Amino acid sequence: MPLVLYAIAVPYLVLQRVRQAAVAARRANRTWRHLAWSALAGVVHAAMLAGAATLVVVVWQLGWLAAPMAAVAIAPLATEWVLRFIAVPAGLHRLAYHAARFTRSGADPRAFALCMAARAAGDLTAVAWVEAQRDTRTPLGDAEIAATGLVAATRGDAKTARAMLRSIAMIVENHPAVRELAGEWLACDAAERGAWGELVDDAAHHRWPATPLTYLLEGIAARHLEAAGAPGPYELWARWALAPRRRATRRLVAEALAAPAGPAATGAAAPVEASPIATALGRAVAAHLAFESQPAVARDLALAVQAWDAALGDPATRSWLAQRALELDAPAGTVERAVTDVAGAVTDELARRAEAAQLGAPPGGDGLVGAALSRRLRHGRLDALEAAFARWGERRLDQVPHPAIDEWREFVALRAAYLAAATAGGLELRRLAFPRAFTNGSNVAAWLWNKRQEYALSHAISRWLLAEAILVGDSEAIELGHRNCALAVPTRLGHIQP
Repeated sequence: MPLVLYAIAVPYLVLQRVRQAAVAARRANRTWRHLAWSALAGVVHAAMLAGAATLVVVVWQLGWLAAPMAAVAIAPLATEWVLRFIAVPAGLHRLAYHAARFTRSGADPRAFALCMAARAAGDLTAVAWVEAQRDTRTPLGDAEIAATGLVAATRGDAKTARAMLRSIAMIVENHPAVRELAGEWLACDAAERGAWGELVDDAAHHRWPATPLTYLLEGIAARHLEAAGAPGPYELWARWALAPRRRATRRLVAEALAAPAGPAATGAAAPVEASPIATALGRAVAAHLAFESQPAVARDLALAVQAWDAALGDPATRSWLAQRALELDAPAGTVERAVTDVAGAVTDELARRAEAAQLGAPPGGDGLVGAALSRRLRHGRLDALEAAFARWGERRLDQVPHPAIDEWREFVALRAAYLAAATAGGLELRRLAFPRAFTNGSNVAAWLWNKRQEYALSHAISRWLLAEAILVGDSEAIELGHRNCALAVPTRLGHIQP
């Protein structure tokens, strides 16, 4: 009997190693090799199930050993099915947690288990249980942040879920199974919104490990946008055949293959017909109304600013105003005051809408409206950023320390506001805002490292500050940033040397 056990158990263990290698290789590939490794992983998985079942039948003759043998051999292989079809859909967060731990995913199985429990949490009691489990794990790492994002998703807060899940890319601690889960959720969310550009960009930068479902959705996105390297029909159907949820994704594949090229597929704005109004002032009013009545985009803002600068600087407009002033017997200087008042009112309206849509001032605007709008957007955003960074720096002085996840949320929100303002205001605003960001950010990073032992969070902040210092060309900040980022970061997976 022992020889029979060895004859079955040894190939089983070999197959287990082969499957682990196939899954690891699949995560790193976004070419045809992904399909090959996915197919190999599936074949090996089936062979392991057959071998485990045979092993249990053989051991059954030994009586009580059959039950633990089944748990050791078959249960880890069946947990994926249990998680996908039972625990998560039914909201059984505790079952999801313990089943995920049984998969022995990597050196820290509790990380993946926490995220699966968060995925299954469907009510406030379950959410509180997941958050309690999260808070027992210190210091904060990618799994705790991902669990926070997945809990937000179950609550219907997709915006927070996206922000949290995308932010784990900044964390040096890396649990591949957690990153797979985060990337798959983001891919499904982007596909649901039709945000194909996000999927193509994530694939191009290899932000997330490629699961079969993520790989399929990336191929669908590439077909919609006609991106370089978009899969052909046969390859796309092959991706579909190896991915789960084939009934739900079949329609997406068919739509991607039938999608026409052009603005409808790429999301490009359709051409706008020229205004029939001939006068410069009439064209400005028409462009202004077009910007106010449609979703705010940079192109429409630029057209409105150009039209107003042209109208208010047009000699015909000033002549018409002067004629009206003579007819009304208005005092001297009325024309200039009228032009100034109109420019101020127009700038106020355009700035209000541009701020709400996080739009930057159009380039080259040196007229009455363009120049005033540039100053308004740049200084308003700069003042708001400086105040926000000052409040962030003062958080370390609070008598009651905030939970680590709240510190991370604050940084993620502030970074998003900084990047939005920098994108809208250009390199000039970025250079003006960076000194305050660097001073407060460096203080917070040092405090998180030395006082809170939140090493991964501190490293993420330091690495972001270094990247910004390189962008703006601050040599002193670059030197300090390199020193801070060179420190080995203690994590649950060991000390990571960046």
